Amino acid sequence: MLTVASAGVTRALRAEFPAPMGVMLALMLELSAAEAKLPHEIVARVEDSDGQQLAEAMAAFQIGEILDLDPGEMLLIPTVLDLRDVALPNPGRYQVVVVPEASEEIALAFRADSPPDTD
Repeated sequence: MLTVASAGVTRALRAEFPAPMGVMLALMLELSAAEAKLPHEIVARVEDSDGQQLAEAMAAFQIGEILDLDPGEMLLIPTVLDLRDVALPNPGRYQVVVVPEASEEIALAFRADSPPDTD
């Protein structure tokens, strides 16, 4: 079971840089019964604003034969990729690029910055 406590990270406030990204990427993958029989791989890249790759995480899985799906029913597969230790070198714009098989890349943008002064 996958429980999401919060979602949609758009800001990562860090006291100093370089700093760990400190997030996990939760995905819900949708497969047909035929697709579930095949091996799959999903990749997520963390890139800076210039498209320079900082890190990559990968998940591989194969479900096997699914016997109790209704015709046309899709199988939902929760997947988590650990990005907590990815080092963000400086404040600025970053993106996580998710590369699903046989689909277009999906870019999830966010900004890393220092907390505002409260003085």
